[in-house]
Amino acid sequence: MTLTFGLKSLGLATDLLAMTGLSDIESLEDRIVVRTPGEPDYWFGNTVIFRDDRIDPRPQVEIFNEHFPDARHIVIQWDSPGLTAPPEHPDLEALKLELEYSDVLTLDGVPEDAEPPEGIDLRRIGTDEEWGQVVTLQNEMGLEDGYDPNAHPAYIEQRFAAVRRQIEGGLGAWFGAFDGDRLVGDMGVLHDDKVARFRSVETAASHRRRGICSALLSKTGRWVRERAPEATLVIVADSDGSAGRLYQAAGFRMTERMIAAVRPGY
Repeated sequence: MTLTFGLKSLGLATDLLAMTGLSDIESLEDRIVVRTPGEPDYWFGNTVIFRDDRIDPRPQVEIFNEHFPDARHIVIQWDSPGLTAPPEHPDLEALKLELEYSDVLTLDGVPEDAEPPEGIDLRRIGTDEEWGQVVTLQNEMGLEDGYDPNAHPAYIEQRFAAVRRQIEGGLGAWFGAFDGDRLVGDMGVLHDDKVARFRSVETAASHRRRGICSALLSKTGRWVRERAPEATLVIVADSDGSAGRLYQAAGFRMTERMIAAVRPGY
C-alpha cells in the first residue's frame, strides 16, 4: 500500500488522515511538520515526524522548537514501524521527555458481530445536544485519566468542534451508545478509500464491562466497510491492555508499533 506523504507507518499515515481539513502539513526531505493553527493545545496535531529511526533528542527538540517557538508542549515522532528504543536515553530525562508507545492494530475484513446489551441503543451522533454529550463524556474520561481540570475541558471543546466539522463534511461518522437519552459510550471513524481510522473510543464508568465497546466497534466497522470496501481498518491502542485485547477478539491484529517523545503542555 502506498501511503500519503511517503510515510512508511500506517499509524502515522492515519494520524494525518484524521487531521484532514484541520492541519497544515509540510513535507520536507528529512521530516514532516504538522501544524494545527486552530488547536495549539492539540499536541499530536502540532508535531514533527522524522523520516528515519534515529532517536537523537537534543537536535531533534531544537528542530521542533524552530518550527513551534511558542508551543508549551513537545511531540516528536519517527516514521519507522519497526523502531525499538532503548529503555533509557539520558537526553530524554534531561529534556523532560517521556517515550510513549502505541500499537497499531489492523483488520482487512469486518469486526466480529456484537449486539448491544439490553436497553442500549446505538445510533449516529447528529444533533447539538448529542454532540454536547460527546464532549461531556470525553472530558470526563480525560479527567479520569488525570488531565488538568483547568485546561483539559477547553481542549476537548475545541477538539470535538473540529471533529464535528470533519464528520459533517463527509469524512466519516460518530456513533453513540445511549441508555435512554443519556450517552454512555461513543466511537468515531474517519476514512478514505485506502484506510479507516477509529477514534476516541470511550465508555462511561457506570456502563463498562457490558459489551458496549464491542457493539460500537461492530456497528462502526460495518458502517465504514460499506463506505470503503477496500480500506484497511486501523485502531491505535495498547495491544496488551484491556482495549487492545477487545479489539483483537474482534479480529484486529498487531501490525506495527509507534514511538513518540512527549513533553505535555499541561
